[in-house]
Amino acid sequence: MPAFTPREVPFVLDDLSPELGIKNQNDTDYNRIKITQRDLGSLSVLASLTKVDYGTWAGQDACLIAFRFQFQKGNATTFRFSKADIAIEFQARPPKDPRDDPAVLRYGPKYLRSTGTAEQVGWHYTASLSASLGQGLVAIEPGIEIGRSSSYTRQYAAEVESDDWGSRKHRRPNCVKIWMREDDKQEQGVPLELLAAVVVQIGGPFQAKVSIKVDSIFNLIAWPWSKDDPLLLEPGVRFGPSLRGSEPDVDFTTITPEEWHLLVTPDLHVR
Repeated sequence: MPAFTPREVPFVLDDLSPELGIKNQNDTDYNRIKITQRDLGSLSVLASLTKVDYGTWAGQDACLIAFRFQFQKGNATTFRFSKADIAIEFQARPPKDPRDDPAVLRYGPKYLRSTGTAEQVGWHYTASLSASLGQGLVAIEPGIEIGRSSSYTRQYAAEVESDDWGSRKHRRPNCVKIWMREDDKQEQGVPLELLAAVVVQIGGPFQAKVSIKVDSIFNLIAWPWSKDDPLLLEPGVRFGPSLRGSEPDVDFTTITPEEWHLLVTPDLHVR
């Protein structure tokens, strides 16, 4: 019988493959519109840049960055995005002392909840009270029963929550984390789109790393397998329409609720 010699075949990623992570064209490729994209059949997860505006916050240099996150499910019927964890981390460029990293000042949306699905839940409670035999003795068999019935409405809803965060090396938060969960009753997945915005205090050139984790199977096998380059941001280099038209260097502490409403997803609609 022929003998077979075991062989080891190394797995090497092709750097020229278009399926790899999104790369910057050069060191001055500022405000890259497409930040990240992963695909699996008709399922796609995308993050893109919609606005970069510079101004001040309490007299300090600041930047407003707006993002669009998409969770496309296409015609998929056996798989959906039931959850999504998004992290937007800001660092000085080139990376150096964490104390020099941008500090998160304001962000949104902080909390969103869809109208959801209502379910009426009923319950009945029966308590058995033992009858006393006197002299401190208690009967084993039940003596008196008290019953009560009631009902309440349980709400299932798609939710979005966010919060700021920083490692122990950071004195102030330099990251925004966003958590998305589907309506457990409807099981229709997370919202198809989320608009988010962050205001950070800056001290020079900086960058943003955006990561999106969805369901474990998609994370394991969806393209690409290599990391995206960070989003490069340069003070003074704006992108998209300015927050207030021709008004330069907006004081971001004066952003109105109406202006903020246009920057972030105002509400959710269950499909």
